Amino acid sequence: MSVAASLRARHADALAGFVHHPFFRHVEDGSLRPEARDRYFVAERHFVGAARTIFAHLLTKAPDLPAARHLVGILDGLVNAQEPLFDRIYASCGLTDPPVQAPAAKALAQGMTAIARDGPYAAGIAAMSVAEWSYAEIGRRGGWRGAADETLREWFRLHAEAEFQDGAHWLSDELDRTWMPETADAIEAAFARAIALEIDFHAEPLR
Repeated sequence: MSVAASLRARHADALAGFVHHPFFRHVEDGSLRPEARDRYFVAERHFVGAARTIFAHLLTKAPDLPAARHLVGILDGLVNAQEPLFDRIYASCGLTDPPVQAPAAKALAQGMTAIARDGPYAAGIAAMSVAEWSYAEIGRRGGWRGAADETLREWFRLHAEAEFQDGAHWLSDELDRTWMPETADAIEAAFARAIALEIDFHAEPLR
Protein backbone atom coordinates (compact mmCIF):
# COMPACT_ATOMS: atom_id res chain seq x y z
CA MET A 1 0.00 0.00 0.00
CA SER A 2 1.29 3.46 -0.85
CA VAL A 3 2.14 6.00 1.86
CA ALA A 4 -0.79 8.20 0.85
CA ALA A 5 -3.23 5.29 0.77
CA SER A 6 -1.97 4.08 4.14
CA LEU A 7 -2.49 7.52 5.67
CA ARG A 8 -6.01 7.67 4.28
CA ALA A 9 -6.75 4.22 5.67
CA ARG A 10 -5.48 5.12 9.15
CA HIS A 11 -7.51 8.34 9.16
CA ALA A 12 -10.53 6.95 7.29
CA ASP A 13 -13.13 7.99 9.87
CA ALA A 14 -11.87 11.57 10.06
CA LEU A 15 -11.60 11.83 6.28
CA ALA A 16 -15.17 10.57 5.94
CA GLY A 17 -16.21 13.35 8.29
CA PHE A 18 -14.64 15.81 5.86
CA VAL A 19 -15.72 14.34 2.51
CA HIS A 20 -19.28 13.74 3.75
CA HIS A 21 -19.50 16.94 5.77
CA PRO A 22 -22.99 18.48 6.14
CA PHE A 23 -21.73 21.46 4.15
CA PHE A 24 -21.31 19.33 1.03
CA ARG A 25 -24.63 17.61 1.65
CA HIS A 26 -26.35 21.00 1.68
CA VAL A 27 -24.58 21.95 -1.55
CA GLU A 28 -25.63 18.73 -3.22
CA ASP A 29 -29.28 18.75 -2.15
CA GLY A 30 -29.74 22.44 -2.90
CA SER A 31 -30.43 23.43 0.71
CA LEU A 32 -27.34 25.59 1.32
CA ARG A 33 -28.54 29.04 2.41
CA PRO A 34 -27.27 32.00 0.33
CA GLU A 35 -25.60 33.57 3.36
CA ALA A 36 -23.76 30.29 4.05
CA ARG A 37 -22.69 30.14 0.40
CA ASP A 38 -21.34 33.67 0.64
CA ARG A 39 -19.42 32.98 3.85
CA TYR A 40 -17.95 29.88 2.24
CA PHE A 41 -16.79 31.65 -0.90
CA VAL A 42 -15.17 34.47 1.07
CA ALA A 43 -13.38 31.98 3.30
CA GLU A 44 -12.42 29.74 0.37
CA ARG A 45 -10.91 32.65 -1.55
CA HIS A 46 -8.90 33.52 1.55
CA PHE A 47 -7.55 29.97 1.62
CA VAL A 48 -6.69 30.04 -2.08
CA GLY A 49 -4.64 33.15 -1.32
CA ALA A 50 -2.94 31.31 1.54
CA ALA A 51 -2.33 28.34 -0.77
CA ARG A 52 -0.06 30.53 -2.88
CA THR A 53 2.12 31.04 0.18
CA ILE A 54 1.88 27.37 1.15
CA PHE A 55 3.01 26.12 -2.25
CA ALA A 56 5.68 28.83 -2.41
CA HIS A 57 7.16 27.45 0.82
CA LEU A 58 7.06 23.96 -0.68
CA LEU A 59 8.72 25.25 -3.84
CA THR A 60 11.69 26.50 -1.81
CA LYS A 61 12.03 22.99 -0.34
CA ALA A 62 11.44 21.03 -3.56
CA PRO A 63 13.90 18.13 -3.70
CA ASP A 64 14.50 18.31 -7.44
CA LEU A 65 13.69 20.19 -10.63
CA PRO A 66 10.66 18.09 -11.70
CA ALA A 67 9.00 18.77 -8.34
CA ALA A 68 9.83 22.47 -8.60
CA ARG A 69 8.36 22.64 -12.10
CA HIS A 70 5.15 20.99 -10.95
CA LEU A 71 4.81 23.32 -7.97
CA VAL A 72 5.28 26.32 -10.26
CA GLY A 73 2.42 24.91 -12.34
CA ILE A 74 0.23 24.68 -9.24
CA LEU A 75 0.98 28.30 -8.41
CA ASP A 76 0.11 29.28 -11.97
CA GLY A 77 -3.23 27.50 -11.67
CA LEU A 78 -4.05 29.28 -8.41
CA VAL A 79 -3.26 32.70 -9.86
CA ASN A 80 -4.54 32.30 -13.41
CA ALA A 81 -7.46 29.86 -13.05
CA GLN A 82 -8.87 29.91 -9.54
CA GLU A 83 -8.52 33.63 -8.83
CA PRO A 84 -10.31 34.65 -12.06
CA LEU A 85 -13.09 32.23 -11.16
CA PHE A 86 -13.40 33.93 -7.79
CA ASP A 87 -13.53 37.29 -9.57
CA ARG A 88 -16.60 36.04 -11.44
CA ILE A 89 -18.16 34.53 -8.32
CA TYR A 90 -17.62 37.70 -6.31
CA ALA A 91 -19.17 39.81 -9.08
CA SER A 92 -22.14 37.45 -9.40
CA CYS A 93 -22.81 37.29 -5.66
CA GLY A 94 -21.88 40.87 -4.80
CA LEU A 95 -19.14 39.78 -2.40
CA THR A 96 -16.26 41.73 -0.87
CA ASP A 97 -13.45 40.58 1.38
CA PRO A 98 -14.09 41.36 5.06
CA PRO A 99 -11.50 43.26 7.13
CA VAL A 100 -11.18 40.21 9.42
CA GLN A 101 -11.58 36.60 8.36
CA ALA A 102 -13.78 34.17 10.31
CA PRO A 103 -11.85 32.22 12.96
CA ALA A 104 -11.88 28.78 11.28
CA ALA A 105 -10.90 30.28 7.91
CA LYS A 106 -8.02 32.09 9.56
CA ALA A 107 -7.01 28.93 11.44
CA LEU A 108 -6.95 26.84 8.26
CA ALA A 109 -4.80 29.37 6.40
CA GLN A 110 -2.41 29.85 9.29
CA GLY A 111 -2.24 26.19 10.25
CA MET A 112 -1.50 24.91 6.76
CA THR A 113 1.01 27.69 6.15
CA ALA A 114 2.83 26.81 9.37
CA ILE A 115 3.09 23.15 8.35
CA ALA A 116 4.57 24.05 4.96
CA ARG A 117 6.87 26.74 6.38
CA ASP A 118 8.14 25.00 9.50
CA GLY A 119 7.92 21.29 8.74
CA PRO A 120 9.68 18.99 6.30
CA TYR A 121 8.72 19.13 2.64
CA ALA A 122 6.77 15.86 2.77
CA ALA A 123 4.67 17.06 5.72
CA GLY A 124 3.53 20.07 3.71
CA ILE A 125 2.74 17.80 0.78
CA ALA A 126 0.75 15.53 3.12
CA ALA A 127 -1.27 18.43 4.51
CA MET A 128 -2.17 19.78 1.10
CA SER A 129 -2.96 16.29 -0.15
CA VAL A 130 -5.80 16.20 2.39
CA ALA A 131 -7.45 19.24 0.83
CA GLU A 132 -6.78 18.30 -2.79
CA TRP A 133 -7.61 14.59 -2.55
CA SER A 134 -10.84 15.29 -0.64
CA TYR A 135 -12.03 17.91 -3.12
CA ALA A 136 -11.07 15.60 -5.97
CA GLU A 137 -13.28 12.94 -4.37
CA ILE A 138 -16.15 15.41 -4.08
CA GLY A 139 -15.62 16.48 -7.68
CA ARG A 140 -15.74 12.86 -8.88
CA ARG A 141 -18.80 12.14 -6.76
CA GLY A 142 -20.71 14.65 -8.87
CA GLY A 143 -23.38 15.55 -6.33
CA TRP A 144 -22.52 19.20 -6.88
CA ARG A 145 -24.43 18.98 -10.17
CA GLY A 146 -27.59 19.15 -8.05
CA ALA A 147 -26.61 22.49 -6.50
CA ALA A 148 -29.27 25.11 -7.01
CA ASP A 149 -26.71 27.87 -7.45
CA GLU A 150 -24.65 28.15 -10.64
CA THR A 151 -21.68 29.66 -8.80
CA LEU A 152 -21.46 26.56 -6.62
CA ARG A 153 -21.74 24.29 -9.65
CA GLU A 154 -18.97 26.22 -11.41
CA TRP A 155 -16.68 26.06 -8.38
CA PHE A 156 -17.10 22.35 -7.77
CA ARG A 157 -17.00 21.57 -11.50
CA LEU A 158 -13.42 22.85 -11.47
CA HIS A 159 -12.53 20.06 -9.03
CA ALA A 160 -13.96 17.40 -11.33
CA GLU A 161 -11.79 18.50 -14.26
CA ALA A 162 -8.76 16.50 -15.31
CA GLU A 163 -6.24 19.17 -14.38
CA PHE A 164 -7.38 19.29 -10.75
CA GLN A 165 -7.74 15.51 -10.52
CA ASP A 166 -4.22 15.07 -11.90
CA GLY A 167 -2.89 17.58 -9.38
CA ALA A 168 -4.43 15.65 -6.50
CA HIS A 169 -2.85 12.44 -7.78
CA TRP A 170 0.51 14.18 -8.06
CA LEU A 171 0.44 15.16 -4.39
CA SER A 172 -0.23 11.55 -3.39
CA ASP A 173 2.55 10.31 -5.67
CA GLU A 174 4.93 12.99 -4.40
CA LEU A 175 4.21 11.99 -0.82
CA ASP A 176 5.05 8.38 -1.68
CA ARG A 177 8.25 9.51 -3.39
CA THR A 178 9.55 11.78 -0.63
CA TRP A 179 8.49 9.90 2.53
CA MET A 180 11.38 9.01 4.81
CA PRO A 181 11.33 7.23 8.17
CA GLU A 182 12.72 10.30 9.93
CA THR A 183 9.81 12.44 8.73
CA ALA A 184 7.06 9.87 9.35
CA ASP A 185 5.83 11.42 12.61
CA ALA A 186 5.69 14.92 11.13
CA ILE A 187 3.79 13.62 8.11
CA GLU A 188 1.27 11.77 10.29
CA ALA A 189 0.72 14.85 12.46
CA ALA A 190 0.35 17.15 9.46
CA PHE A 191 -2.17 14.87 7.82
CA ALA A 192 -4.32 14.63 10.95
CA ARG A 193 -4.07 18.36 11.63
CA ALA A 194 -5.13 19.22 8.09
CA ILE A 195 -8.27 17.08 8.35
CA ALA A 196 -9.30 18.72 11.63
CA LEU A 197 -8.73 22.21 10.25
CA GLU A 198 -10.72 21.42 7.10
CA ILE A 199 -13.68 20.05 9.07
CA ASP A 200 -13.82 23.20 11.24
CA PHE A 201 -13.47 25.36 8.12
CA HIS A 202 -16.50 23.77 6.45
CA ALA A 203 -18.61 23.88 9.59
CA GLU A 204 -18.19 27.63 10.02
CA PRO A 205 -20.34 28.80 7.07
CA LEU A 206 -23.27 26.79 8.44
CA ARG A 207 -23.31 28.55 11.82
